[in-house]
Amino acid sequence: MSDKDFMKLLFPEVLVKKIEITEITPCLIDSERVKFLAQADKPLEDILPILYLYIPNTKYSEKLGALSYTHQRHLVTMFSTGKIAMTYVKDRNEAEQLIAEAKNLINRAFIYLKSHGKPDEKLLELKKQTNPMKIYDKLPRTNCKECGEDGCYVFGVKLLSGERDLSQCPHADVSELERMLHPIQI
Repeated sequence: MSDKDFMKLLFPEVLVKKIEITEITPCLIDSERVKFLAQADKPLEDILPILYLYIPNTKYSEKLGALSYTHQRHLVTMFSTGKIAMTYVKDRNEAEQLIAEAKNLINRAFIYLKSHGKPDEKLLELKKQTNPMKIYDKLPRTNCKECGEDGCYVFGVKLLSGERDLSQCPHADVSELERMLHPIQI
């Protein structure tokens, strides 16, 4: 039994049990695709900061109670109320699959919250201040192209967006960059 399975047994009351699709409409970008709204069976307010720290290239507004990120070409927005919106979805089957993935992610965040508490404000501030130049400053700046990119700055931008992984740069100081890019693991 994995640690995550054990935590699910310990804290079943904190988990989202159901996320129901409430509306499917045509996607504005591509008429062959749809967008949908769904509703979780509990508010997500307490885990939005955790997801913000975990998911690369995420935008989070505590004031609006909303978190947005891109996942496999889909724009995903989660609201503190438990509402979830996704765009550029092929059909209802893909929507159901995406909801299952979101539910898993949300439940991992709830388990993190239960086992670790709310994240430190310093981590949130560090993530807010992380930008391509800060990442670039921590890279070797050799432009060796061993990572497959034209230079260290481009690699840094792609690290920040989640398109590249730190392991792809053989010269990077992984520990410091890891703290900037992935302040927590869930």
